[in-house]
Amino acid sequence: MKEEKSRNIALRLYNLISPLKGWVILSIVCMAGYNIFTAAPAYYAKDIVDAIVYGENPELKQYFLVGLGLVIVFAVKGLFFFGHSYCVGHLVQSLILKLRQQLFDHLVNLSLTFFNRSKTGDLISRFTNDLHAFQNMMQVGVAGPFRDIPQFFLLRSWQLALVTMIILPVAILFIHNFGQRNKIAVSKRQISFGGLSSLLVETITGVRVVKAFGMEKYESKRFKSANDDLYKNHMRSIMIDSYSYPIIEIVGAAAGATIVAFGGYFIINGQITPGDFTSFLISFFMLNEPVKKLNGFNLKLQEGFTAVRRIFNILDVKDEIVISPNAKKLTSFEKEIDLNIKAFHYPENEEPAIRDFKLTLRKGEAVALVGSSGAGKTTIANLIPRFYDITRGSVAIDGHDLRDLDLLSLRKLIAIVTQDTILFNDTIASNITYGQPDCSKERMFAAARAANAHKFINEQPEGYDTLIGEKGSRLSGGQRQRLSIARALVKDAPILILDEATSALDSESEIEVQQAIEHLMENRTTLVIAHRLSTIRSADRICVMENGQIVEQGAHEELLLKGGRYQQLQKSVPPSSLRQEWVFGSEM
Repeated sequence: MKEEKSRNIALRLYNLISPLKGWVILSIVCMAGYNIFTAAPAYYAKDIVDAIVYGENPELKQYFLVGLGLVIVFAVKGLFFFGHSYCVGHLVQSLILKLRQQLFDHLVNLSLTFFNRSKTGDLISRFTNDLHAFQNMMQVGVAGPFRDIPQFFLLRSWQLALVTMIILPVAILFIHNFGQRNKIAVSKRQISFGGLSSLLVETITGVRVVKAFGMEKYESKRFKSANDDLYKNHMRSIMIDSYSYPIIEIVGAAAGATIVAFGGYFIINGQITPGDFTSFLISFFMLNEPVKKLNGFNLKLQEGFTAVRRIFNILDVKDEIVISPNAKKLTSFEKEIDLNIKAFHYPENEEPAIRDFKLTLRKGEAVALVGSSGAGKTTIANLIPRFYDITRGSVAIDGHDLRDLDLLSLRKLIAIVTQDTILFNDTIASNITYGQPDCSKERMFAAARAANAHKFINEQPEGYDTLIGEKGSRLSGGQRQRLSIARALVKDAPILILDEATSALDSESEIEVQQAIEHLMENRTTLVIAHRLSTIRSADRICVMENGQIVEQGAHEELLLKGGRYQQLQKSVPPSSLRQEWVFGSEM
């Protein structure tokens, strides 16, 4: 099974490389030239030595010509080395560029389910540690080990060559053994690196919570444990690399001693000349270094194969949101959103988050979902843009099942304003017009004014061209939220989902954001998921959810008169939260 997987990886690598076969061929040609001119000095050492031993009155100019010939040989050898090195470098970097882009394009198109069960740091390690290991493998792997070894076949003495061929398999056996040991160590090391990266991402993104709860020492201990684990796995690889080198050298020395002994025997018996022996001995010691490099290459090969296997594992993940080949493109929203869900559960949970849920949102309506945490409000909001597919039942827009619609056209009809405002480390203008590259400046300014953001934007050092930092860190919470609303206004989608838009804001910011939300809701079909109940009185309908179901629905006054679950929720609202705000629950 493992051999089959290895063959599959090798085949996929071949398919990846094949469009660049011209560079491979050119690198092999340069490699062959390098081999020939590397072996040439050792090859002609026979003639020089034999001329000295057996020749009569050799002229000094012959030695000068030999010296000049050596300079030319090494110059041409250097030229071929440059060609080989450049071709391999271009080939490897082209492959890394292509694979990195494929990996990112695939990741960004996967469903939220995949990201829910994946660690961010582990995914980042695919782009850093794993791609680096793959690059190292390819750098030494594209004809690298064969650049030097073929000089062995240019040797003058077949007798000594036969002796060497008997000894060489011993070195190869050791190299294979070291490679298998290193493969296990590298696999553990890469898993440890992913775990450490995940912990680092979690701590940095949650540093405010860490500090608020005084958990700095606890997080340091967690990081130390992961860091020590990575260190130990690194040291296993270093240990294998360290003891493999001297062992290969000892094997090489034993081979050299054997060759010297046999060489002396063959010279004494007249089977070879001193020149043959000298030529062979020089070639052998030239070959000794490439054999040791072969051990390093094998270790890099095992590390690279482990890394590329992890990369291919991500590329092989199938998107759980399957788009029909005959998907219909929806260009407008005309009538209603109909939810008829018999059951929905997240892949990691056995219990359904939604069950026997029926709701119709008519065009122009504002419908609010209320209920305790875990009632399933956010899950409903996630199903409308098809972030997840339902288990049983259907969600339809204007009579079209979402699974029959083009996903991009569906999401163009929906704008979402969330509590956790997602902004990018770019300019204010780029964040407002995100997803709308053809947006005019006039339209952007109008959206910013409607979102009560134009004034504070103009007060920034560079106005709309101001960089806002990672996640908008250079802005206040209210400013970030107003940019998010401006972005939704620029999108101008007919369906709106509000996600706790004024949570954790000061009173002044809350008033400005609330005014912006009122502008945003005009002439749109709005789904409001509320924690606080004081803000939903003006909704056309209020639906009370418990355990994934609607247990009550109606207008505010109507539900209060019923004396049911809605009234209980209303009474449970603390006075401090009786403020005017539209919010969207963050719980599932």
